[in-house]
Amino acid sequence: MNLTFVIHGGGFRVPAGYEARYEAILLQALKGDGTIKVTVEPNYQQRTMRENAYFHVLCKRLSEMAGGTPEDIKEMAKAKAVSLGYPVETDEHGNPVEGEFGVKGIPSSEANVGECALLIEAVHMMAAENGYSLED
Repeated sequence: MNLTFVIHGGGFRVPAGYEARYEAILLQALKGDGTIKVTVEPNYQQRTMRENAYFHVLCKRLSEMAGGTPEDIKEMAKAKAVSLGYPVETDEHGNPVEGEFGVKGIPSSEANVGECALLIEAVHMMAAENGYSLED
């Protein structure tokens, strides 16, 4: 039996509505060795299809305006987004992976909503730096 809920902030207490299930787990633990396992992990909000699609559309638009492939624009945007705080892709030893356009960012399919916003911002910055406007 397990129990999952989201807590906002640093203080831990069982949220309203989960008390009975929590008590049931504690009772079950007493029948065993009396211990329970508690796991704490961040609650990342995954990207939505809307953000992902918008990032890819912007990359396609910029590639049509400036030349190059949408894939190149995506990789350039990820490298630029790294300087804005986008997560870095690492190798098996934890070292940053270098790509053709600088340090590589993680695949957009692994980005959460905030990270997708950094990718979108990076594409807009690249366009503006090169005299292009990506109007919606």
